[in-house]
Amino acid sequence: MDSVLLIHAHPDDESFANSGRVAQLTAEGFKVVAIVATAGEAGELAETRDLERARRRRLEKYERALDILGVSSWEWLEPGAEWTDAPGRPLVSRADPLRLQGAVRRRLEEHDPWAVFTVGADGLTGHPDHVAIGYAVRVAARGSIIRGGVWGARLAAPDVRAGLRLVSEDAGNREVGSGRVIGTGTSLTAFDVADVETKRRLALDAYMGGLGTGDLGGLIGTADRIGDSLLLRAVYDAQGWATERYERIDAALRRIAVCAPVG
Repeated sequence: MDSVLLIHAHPDDESFANSGRVAQLTAEGFKVVAIVATAGEAGELAETRDLERARRRRLEKYERALDILGVSSWEWLEPGAEWTDAPGRPLVSRADPLRLQGAVRRRLEEHDPWAVFTVGADGLTGHPDHVAIGYAVRVAARGSIIRGGVWGARLAAPDVRAGLRLVSEDAGNREVGSGRVIGTGTSLTAFDVADVETKRRLALDAYMGGLGTGDLGGLIGTADRIGDSLLLRAVYDAQGWATERYERIDAALRRIAVCAPVG
């Protein structure tokens, strides 16, 4: 059975970035293995100030989301690593790039994947940890024979602007997002993922009730803050859930069209 790797900095990155293609590939019989560098504790610290409890809560949500997408298992990028997604702790974005690249390369050698999915050059959202992981995958994949390609999720700048307009309808004078989500004007490959829209939405729900399936206006109206998660939800509403956009980041194999795009 051919394997596919899903490589990210934090739990929930996979659901925002690659859930459509991953759900399709698992349905086609591919063994998808998720690889994550940290437990994404920051997403839970508002609910609990205990770091260990935050870690457990986030990983439980991660496993629920992966189950929805059909992912067979998950692993740490570097078992025993000190990286933690929390203030004052060692961050992936501050790790030695060579160390990150080496960790990714070992995973590629271990699994010999048919394809790899991660985030594009801007980390999808501009988050420094995302950017660091995307770059590590880009470098580590050079020279590897990955038949199905290495794909980094991106947003189109017009879709981001449309999402911002959508949020502004209910946000009032509140600040929206981190300011790092801007998208790109470069050409992207679009994949038709209309058949797995429900799974995409439910995977987001695993992290926050209604994040994927709830009414956007209601979510914004009851949110303490309008972060990048809600902004991304709005972007997907604006662009339509039938499409995921990617850049092919394994330059050496750029001409091999094994994954047939649409559009």
